Amino acid sequence: MLTSYRLFSRESGFSATELADLLRSADDPSGWVSSLLSEANRRRGEHRSGDELQSLILPRMMHALGSAVLQVAGADDTPLADVFPGLQHVLAPDESAWFETLGLLPGEDVTAGSWAGRARSVAFDYLKSAIVFSGARRLPGPAARLRSDEIIWGRAPARLDLCGGWTDTPPYALEFGGCVLNAAVDLNGQPPIQAFARVIEQPVIHIASIDRGTRIEISRLDQLLDYREVASEFSLAKAALAMSSLAPESIADPRGTTLRQVLDMFGGGVELTTLAAIPKGSGLGTSSIMGAVVLAVLDRVQGRSPLPKALFHRVLQLEQALTTGGGWQDQVGGVMDGVKLVTSPPGIVPNTVVEFVPGNVLEPAENGGQTLLYYTGITRLAKNILSRVVGRYLDRDPLAMSTLAELRSLAPQAASAMSRRDFDEFGRFVDAAWQLNKRLDPDSSNQAIEAILARLRPNIIGAKLLGAGGGGFLLLVCKSPEAASQVRTDLEENPPNRRARFFQFNISREGLRVTAC
Repeated sequence: MLTSYRLFSRESGFSATELADLLRSADDPSGWVSSLLSEANRRRGEHRSGDELQSLILPRMMHALGSAVLQVAGADDTPLADVFPGLQHVLAPDESAWFETLGLLPGEDVTAGSWAGRARSVAFDYLKSAIVFSGARRLPGPAARLRSDEIIWGRAPARLDLCGGWTDTPPYALEFGGCVLNAAVDLNGQPPIQAFARVIEQPVIHIASIDRGTRIEISRLDQLLDYREVASEFSLAKAALAMSSLAPESIADPRGTTLRQVLDMFGGGVELTTLAAIPKGSGLGTSSIMGAVVLAVLDRVQGRSPLPKALFHRVLQLEQALTTGGGWQDQVGGVMDGVKLVTSPPGIVPNTVVEFVPGNVLEPAENGGQTLLYYTGITRLAKNILSRVVGRYLDRDPLAMSTLAELRSLAPQAASAMSRRDFDEFGRFVDAAWQLNKRLDPDSSNQAIEAILARLRPNIIGAKLLGAGGGGFLLLVCKSPEAASQVRTDLEENPPNRRARFFQFNISREGLRVTAC
């Protein structure tokens, strides 16, 4: 048998479908699966450091195996024992013990669908851990550096992803490098993503959201550390607080630590308030940028001023810890001002390089208003789209792989068009990126979105849903100022729903700003 290293290494294009074909034709398919599971057991140790790209082999093995098993079974409810007879009896005792803890121990009552779903879930768990522990270092213990009457105020623009999105997303970006063209923009004249923090005398943590109109008080450590739970309120803020030295890991002896003890070391309680003046599910990178703003504000509270690259990586780790996934382009897009071509070479810790690009063709004030930003009023959950796209990559789906390569090559071409101030070519590249996004995940669009675009097509050069797709904001590149006026009139007089509306935007010249008040 070929070694799993050769089958699932970064360079290998061996797909889950090819693995399924191999299992169908094998004289002993159970032996093949057992061999792969044994190798997965041996690969566990590579996750202890998280410093090598080798740690990405295990997620790929588990996801591809789960997908292949389901393809061979043909139906979710097919008993696993019917497809791979005797599998539970050929595993070594230590392997069986490990797989039992993962919920992957084969048994007579286990269906192919449930086992495959669990295997793919385990793959994402190991991908998350590889990133969360990459480049990890312990921050200094918690210690506030504010005067009693000071407030730290952070604010950042939103992000418009123009071309190359998805190539910044792990593990593709870590194994092949990414290339994205995006822009930092203020909405309706203001940076829309903001956070405020101050130290209070009471030994508790208050977290409030102005846009959601909600507030919580945290008085126990378990209330802070429950951010991994799906139903946890303010999970992003809690995770950011934990990562900012307010978790026991930041203390020399964490045994039996209480929140009050942590806050005593910190020098008081914390009041954190956030404001996201953007509709939920916008596709403008709000959650990642908010993560960057909150982390930067909490760093400033403690007298730290980390370099942007360190902040970008911490946000990547933050989102993986929250199980929402995501790449690096959102935080780079919102933290850094202007229009940027952002690249990263392969590596477990992304080393992003930013090249600034002239924004004249994108800036409405400079192009006669030919670029429009329209909120469709349709919301979507990026996590579901992310898991599908990343899953196709882990399975080395040939169409997904070729599409990612095309997206990666598109970004520098679009940047070149912007540098030449070639408006029409820029619009065509934006449209090409949207078509590639739909090829990568057909669910990134839907009937309602396509109906809007069909109405507007005579007046636009190109358009794309921003972010992961499925809803949120549309960027429209119109054929002329007159065409833009016609588009605006059409959508204002006949909106697709009551929430849909235009947003004024301008390219941010400041990016993330953190100041003391």
